[in-house]
Amino acid sequence: MKINKNKVLKDLQSDYENSKTHQEAWVGKRDCWIRETYGKPYGNEVKGRSSIVSKDIKRQLEWLIPSMTDPFLSTPDVIKCNPVTYEDTNAAKQNELLLNTQFARFFDRYNFINKAARVLATEGTCVVQTGWDYKYEEVEVETDVMTTDNEGNSIVSVEKTTQYKTIKNRPTARVCRGEDVFIDPTAMGEFDDAQFIIYRYETTPSSLLEDGRYKNIKKVLQKIVSKYDDDYDPEDSTDFEFNDAARKKLVVYEYWGNYDLNGDGIAEPIVCVWTDSNIIIRLEENPFPDKKPPFIVVPFTPIPFQMEGEALAENISDNQKIKTAIVRGMIDNMARSNNGQVGIRKGALSLADKKKFISGKNFEFNGTPNDFWQGSFNHLPASAFNMLELMNHDIESQTGVSSFSGGINSNSLGSTATGARLAMDSTSMRKLNLIRNISENLVKPLMRKWMSYNAEFLDEEEVIRITNNEFIPIKRDDLEGKIDIDISISTTEDNSAKAQQLSFLLQTIGNSMGTELMQIILSDIASLQKMPELAYKISNYKPQEDPNANTARQLEMQRLQLENEMLKARIADTYSRAEENSVDEELKHARARLENAKADKLLSDRDYVDLKFVKENIGIDHQNRLELEDLKARLNLLSMQYQHKAGDTNIGVIQ
Repeated sequence: MKINKNKVLKDLQSDYENSKTHQEAWVGKRDCWIRETYGKPYGNEVKGRSSIVSKDIKRQLEWLIPSMTDPFLSTPDVIKCNPVTYEDTNAAKQNELLLNTQFARFFDRYNFINKAARVLATEGTCVVQTGWDYKYEEVEVETDVMTTDNEGNSIVSVEKTTQYKTIKNRPTARVCRGEDVFIDPTAMGEFDDAQFIIYRYETTPSSLLEDGRYKNIKKVLQKIVSKYDDDYDPEDSTDFEFNDAARKKLVVYEYWGNYDLNGDGIAEPIVCVWTDSNIIIRLEENPFPDKKPPFIVVPFTPIPFQMEGEALAENISDNQKIKTAIVRGMIDNMARSNNGQVGIRKGALSLADKKKFISGKNFEFNGTPNDFWQGSFNHLPASAFNMLELMNHDIESQTGVSSFSGGINSNSLGSTATGARLAMDSTSMRKLNLIRNISENLVKPLMRKWMSYNAEFLDEEEVIRITNNEFIPIKRDDLEGKIDIDISISTTEDNSAKAQQLSFLLQTIGNSMGTELMQIILSDIASLQKMPELAYKISNYKPQEDPNANTARQLEMQRLQLENEMLKARIADTYSRAEENSVDEELKHARARLENAKADKLLSDRDYVDLKFVKENIGIDHQNRLELEDLKARLNLLSMQYQHKAGDTNIGVIQ
């Protein structure tokens, strides 16, 4: 389906015109806050009277900015990536290392954070545009090419080929001017619900051509407008203009939102860019992987159901006006006094002495010193100073910023157990709330967008320097996973309290703890004191060994080894002797059993001889022989009787 660009441009410009009313109302408040912040005249000044403006808002802003930005600038490891599941652990580590490297080393985070914080507190709302910066150059590279001739011989030749070398390939972020941002007024305070956002900015045809994403630049050059629209405030306050068309300034409108291009009734995320001469130079689907507008809207003091927030001036504007009125009155009182004037009683000076008095020379006078009257400043009532002090206290109580040694300090943060428990008072809680606002509404969404951009636009492999001499490669495919972004937030007072507690721990049990544990605590103290290099050196410190001490240590180890071997030999000798004694004991037992057997045999032989002697002496053997002969005779008789009956003569006579 062919896109009707004229209808698209008409519809998108209608969104722009309809959102201008809401945007202009906020810009009016914003301009008022800016004038009060920087002490611009209120417009009620009277000629001949004091027109000074008390810059209390500006003073509070200058004290507030460092405490708001320090947690994001004082350490190179601001981003913490936590895996949602166990399988995402490796991806979380890779993303954490990559994001910290991009944010702390490849990105001008100091100017970005300071500008964002200043715009946020001054204007009440900060809008950040994210993107991807990619630049390359063509280089000629010599490569070896191997060919074969007709005879089959290999020939190596050198050919020059053109390759593309990546110069920049990283995510970007920049703070936008509030008057150039137009947001869907129906979003009701939720930027994700906004159907569109329009960003207006200045550029040149040369920059558009160099970018490569824009078309119809020739038409733009033919219809370039020499003057801006009535509602556009140029970024520079000069009337300087370039004469050549390539460098002539023009206003470009970027539309990011949902629009039905193909006519199917469903609005798709698109980007449309047109110039102030009503020429579309870019129209395509949203190229970013999250399919969301590349913008982040951060309010300073959020207002329910509104996209824009309130600035710092909204809280203390009345106090500044009261102080301005009091200071102007005090200055007018002093300016209209007769300070420095001198009155002389008539007749006290002659004409000649009066000339000497006026010229500052010595003179003579008639009368007493009371004849001379000295003028001075009018006395200022104490109620004026009390009112100024009351306004100062009220300003500090509303902003949570104490300009001079107020709020929490090192003495109230951990000197005692009670002080440690009551460390976070109202001042520090207000600061922490402002820091969390930047963390949750600016830095975290920015890192989530960068993480999605990295997974889509990063090179196949990115080499990251993690220390001065250590590099690791990060592959684009390893960045995908379910990851939660976390930010390390801490105030200076909170870090000082933790460092003081760790120092107290070292003083208490430092002599009894090991060297490794002491090294860990010292590294944590250095990290809390914003000294990352010292923390790294302490955590990786290994004491240098003295050569003499090393030799002595080796000799001591050899001595201990020798003593160990001697002890083992003694133990082995003891075991050997024990085994020998065991064998001797068994041999002695065997010999004892042999002697006992011999003794038993001798006793048996003696008993046998004694028994034989007794038998012979009393005739037992003779009696036994007689009984045996009688038994044989009886058996022979019985045998003969049996043969006679059976007729068998084979049975012999028993001998």
